[in-house]
Amino acid sequence: MARPKSLPIREELRKLFPTSKLRALARETGAVIRVRKVDAAELFWSVVLGFGGGSARSLAGLRRAYERASGERIEESSFFNRFNAGFAKMMRVAFQRALLSMTQPEAALRGALGAFADVMLTDSTVVRLHHLLEKSFPACRTNHTRAALKLHTIMSVKTSGMRSIKITSERRHDGPVLVVGRWVREKLLVFDLGYFSYHLFARINQNGGFFLSRIKSNCNAVIVANNRRSPGRSRLVAGLPLQEAIAGLKRGFVDVTVSVSFNRRGYDGNGGRRDHQHLRVVGVRDERSGEFHLYATNAPAEKLSAEDVRAVYACRWQIELLFKELKSHYRLEDLPSRNKHIVEALIFASLITALISRQLLAAVRKKLRRLAERTPEQRWATLFAACANDLLLIVLRARRHTLGLHSHLAGYLLHEAVDPNVDRPGLVRSIEMRRHLYMRKAA
Repeated sequence: MARPKSLPIREELRKLFPTSKLRALARETGAVIRVRKVDAAELFWSVVLGFGGGSARSLAGLRRAYERASGERIEESSFFNRFNAGFAKMMRVAFQRALLSMTQPEAALRGALGAFADVMLTDSTVVRLHHLLEKSFPACRTNHTRAALKLHTIMSVKTSGMRSIKITSERRHDGPVLVVGRWVREKLLVFDLGYFSYHLFARINQNGGFFLSRIKSNCNAVIVANNRRSPGRSRLVAGLPLQEAIAGLKRGFVDVTVSVSFNRRGYDGNGGRRDHQHLRVVGVRDERSGEFHLYATNAPAEKLSAEDVRAVYACRWQIELLFKELKSHYRLEDLPSRNKHIVEALIFASLITALISRQLLAAVRKKLRRLAERTPEQRWATLFAACANDLLLIVLRARRHTLGLHSHLAGYLLHEAVDPNVDRPGLVRSIEMRRHLYMRKAA
């Protein structure tokens, strides 16, 4: 199949961050007080796309990228002084506004995921910092790392993109950072044991959402109902503790309803109270160890079958791949400074790079049409990072000076973005296909 050659790279890159808006934002945030030799928009793009040269991101490397793309010569001190509190704020606000305004094509979820409006993944990743930042970002394991931050992220499976980002010190626990509201309605939230909380489960349920989480090994809730009929006499008798009931079972799946109790916190001087809730617990037996992996959810069987639970939970790997993309390709961990403002600016620069990368990937997929499903995000991230310096030239230099580069790069990106392995579906696609395989086997 012949592939298109044209791709409006310059327009797609500037769609989220027009030059006029960047300059206005620089004045609004105090990044620029009066216009000098360093242009705010050119500095922004140099920090966002100038990381491609060298084995690690450095301020000196970013300065050289700025000089190469803008054609201006600038002293090191003049360049470094631009990384002040105002510029850090400019990068943070630019990211937040772009995240809210960013629209990506949303393909309807299918198969095992199709019963939900979206599947939302939440997790955090740790980034180590210079030890002199320990007062602002104290680490957990101070014997080897004195300063570290956590990047708390909510990601949409439907768009394969970030939906929310919060930065805290490493010592901040994951659970309290996740704020549940009406946005969870009809969506499935998937998270690990770091978020396990009966309070969180109750809030999600009250807001019309669904959740899927692993269960802590010490959870021994009492079974109140068996949701899965098995031939012969069932050992999963109501009234038995969960761990006692599943001990020695040989079947592949367990699907029961359990009752749990927890203390609700008091508010406005009112004391807390004891509360109860029912959870659906699905156990999937590991064929090697013979032990059950237990999952808690409030999604009924007609929305999420016991056979699909482990595969849907595997969606969580998508957010791990996003963290790997940020660290391996967009230099999230390359923070060569003990200055808090520089660190903050560079963190949001990496996040903005990821947004721009996905924006251009969406344009590539639109051009490729039927081949769009063969453009995995991880392959694209490698390609985007390798071309970052050329993309910077296309954004900043006059169009007439980059026509040849633009034409060559457009064809290159459209060709290389496609995975040559035709029969290798991505993670989400393979999960969506599961229900079709079950139906085929049943037939």
